[in-house]
Amino acid sequence: MNKWLLASGILSLLLVLVHVFLGGPEIHDPVLGSDLHPVVIAVLSVVWHGITVVMLVNGVLLLAAAFKSELAAGVAWLVIGQYGGFTLLFIAYGLSQLGNLMDMPQWISFIIIAGCVAMGLRKVGRAPALQRAAA
Repeated sequence: MNKWLLASGILSLLLVLVHVFLGGPEIHDPVLGSDLHPVVIAVLSVVWHGITVVMLVNGVLLLAAAFKSELAAGVAWLVIGQYGGFTLLFIAYGLSQLGNLMDMPQWISFIIIAGCVAMGLRKVGRAPALQRAAA
């Protein structure tokens, strides 16, 4: 079992709960109640729920990869790419649009999870070498 990927999966699933139960009322609900064009509201809702799905699927994949080493490297690189991309987007927009990083602190969660996944990936890279040494 890869404890880093297990922790990353749990963190990703916890992030889904934060996204839905804290982010929903703070971000999504005001969008739904706004005077924006209905198409814009619908698109923003799809994007909002799409991010929920991405984090949920990532969490499940990370949990599976924690127990199935043949999945670990592929899942790890996928999640690092997605959460790394989210991190960069939050940092770039925070700095360019808001002038700071703390009005949108979501990047912190994404970088922490990506870092944990990277630690799990390091363990994956050592496993074949350890198996060869033991043989």
